[in-house]
Amino acid sequence: MSSSPTKTTFFRRLVFAAAPLVVLLLVWPAKHAYADIFSAFTDCFTTVTSLGGSTSNIDGTSNQQSQFLTNTIYPQSLINQLHASISTTSSTYRPWMTSVMALPTNSATMASSSHLESATRGGTSVPPSQLQSSFQSTYGAPVSATGASAFTQTVTDMSDSQALDVFSLTSASDFTANTLISQSHSVEDSGAAVAPGNADHAALQAKALELYSAAIRHKLLAANLRLESVALANTTGEIKQQMVHPVPAGTYLVSGSSASSTEGSSSSANNQTSTQTAK
Repeated sequence: MSSSPTKTTFFRRLVFAAAPLVVLLLVWPAKHAYADIFSAFTDCFTTVTSLGGSTSNIDGTSNQQSQFLTNTIYPQSLINQLHASISTTSSTYRPWMTSVMALPTNSATMASSSHLESATRGGTSVPPSQLQSSFQSTYGAPVSATGASAFTQTVTDMSDSQALDVFSLTSASDFTANTLISQSHSVEDSGAAVAPGNADHAALQAKALELYSAAIRHKLLAANLRLESVALANTTGEIKQQMVHPVPAGTYLVSGSSASSTEGSSSSANNQTSTQTAK
């Protein structure tokens, strides 16, 4: 009775070990009846051996394909030359361009105008509200209702608002340009080590940055067109006011040189009239 549990345990282990073999024999395609169990084992071994040969053939084909890609489609020597060329070019011109863009180009000398110039060219995006104080210190405060006509107030207010918008846009464009330069440096650095299969991704990144830069240029062009349209509207507005309310030059938005020339012409005409009368 004491040896019964041991025999039972050994028998269970034997059944568990033979179960996979029994299942394999049951599901194996029955092409013909085997004379004995050893024939079935031989057939299984032959099948496994043939599968190993197929795996070897697959590995050989993969190696041939890899050699074809590295030697013909993506020659490793040419790729290394390209990487070295990108690295050499970037290390050569990047410091030079950095020094060129860092050259001081501010030229204002007065306190108020220097502050406005520095604010708009400091490399940060400055909203119009932060530029308004220095702008008014440079170009004057808005015209009051008691100091000029309604037309003059409207024209100066429109001109000031457009000028402030463009000043703010130029500061934002400088900030964006610095960001684009940093991103382009990253694309260049990745191009110096990019794998052949990822070259298209780097090219797409560069194309996206190019489109972004073109969009910024178009925004600046639109701002320039707005300034031109405001200047044209101011000129036509002056003509309309002169036609509706004929008053001496200089009352409306007429430059000092134009007003002085007009007054000089009037005085010279009066002098000529007086001379002719005296004669």
